[in-house]
Amino acid sequence: MIGSAIWFYGADAVGKSAVGWEAYTQLVARGLPSAYVDTDYLGFCDPRPDDPSELVAANLGALWTSYADRGIRYLVVSGILVTAEHRQLFAATLAPYPLTTVLLQARPSTIRARILRRRQREAAEQQTSLSDSELQELHDYGDRSAGFATLLERSNFADFSLATDDETPAPIAARALDRLRLDPGKTSEADGARAL
Repeated sequence: MIGSAIWFYGADAVGKSAVGWEAYTQLVARGLPSAYVDTDYLGFCDPRPDDPSELVAANLGALWTSYADRGIRYLVVSGILVTAEHRQLFAATLAPYPLTTVLLQARPSTIRARILRRRQREAAEQQTSLSDSELQELHDYGDRSAGFATLLERSNFADFSLATDDETPAPIAARALDRLRLDPGKTSEADGARAL
């Protein structure tokens, strides 16, 4: 049976979870048996290993086996990938289904603004305000994330990259899915007209 996994990765605040979830919902809307996993939740334990990639890979493999046994053929993943070796580890975990990796990118100014806006929104919901020290921590966090984004771009091992600065998650996810080998027999007439 045709099937595949697509993994959205990148620095903090580039939109990994938002685009990943949108890709999942678009697959489901096309009648394709799909699942979504955010790897942030697959390595939470104490004590935490210095490099949790093997633990995350083992947990992801167990989830994928369970999903595949129930007929799921498309897996959407969002989470951090740091090296090409990590990509190979996860690709082996998901075999025999092919893994497509998508590096999501954003300008440093976009990353910094999103990090600040996210925390400001949380503070507003809690009816609190951010202190000067909290604001400074957020600026430092934004700088670190922007630096990490630059590092990922330099060591780019993705199958392809997509910018997330000026669009909502839906069209970004749609462009990513255009690159996958989807089963046309499972799409509706309307979906077929979109030539996925």
